[in-house]
Amino acid sequence: MPTITPPPVRPPAHSPPTRIVAPAIGLDSPVVEVSWEPTERDGELVGVWLVADYAAGFHSTSAYPGNPGNTVIAGHHNIRGKVFRYLVDLAPGDEVFLYVGDVVYPYVVVDKMILPDRDVPLEQRRENARWIGPFPDERLTLVTCWPYTNNTHRVIVIAKPPLEEGPGEVILPGASGY
Repeated sequence: MPTITPPPVRPPAHSPPTRIVAPAIGLDSPVVEVSWEPTERDGELVGVWLVADYAAGFHSTSAYPGNPGNTVIAGHHNIRGKVFRYLVDLAPGDEVFLYVGDVVYPYVVVDKMILPDRDVPLEQRRENARWIGPFPDERLTLVTCWPYTNNTHRVIVIAKPPLEEGPGEVILPGASGY
């Protein structure tokens, strides 16, 4: 009977990511921590996340890589460094790597959505915002605006850690979870 080697254990990070790499779209950017600020929209006070300039922005209340939960990173696509310029071109199966110092956390894209976000009811915006909220599983959520010329939509990319079977064998996570 063959022996199955357990997957390597990545230590859960105790600090935010410092770099993001997505080879399929030529992305290699520093990551900085960002916070949110209260803003009035449609007569209601809501929290709006700030977006880093010339870097990808790690949402300060999201999960650190390697831990259960949603690691959320946002970036501009058409101004101030355009670090997520080609995020819309990521596809299921593409790899994304987060670095925390020298430790690398690999992820595989499982889903991509383009959601209307301008001139939509507040309820629609709340529904869109659920993707940057907490989740019980380890996942990476990348967010930017779209299209390039007018920012009426949000691109949401979901990636999960690959499931490793043994030496040289990797199973890609499914979009519906695993």
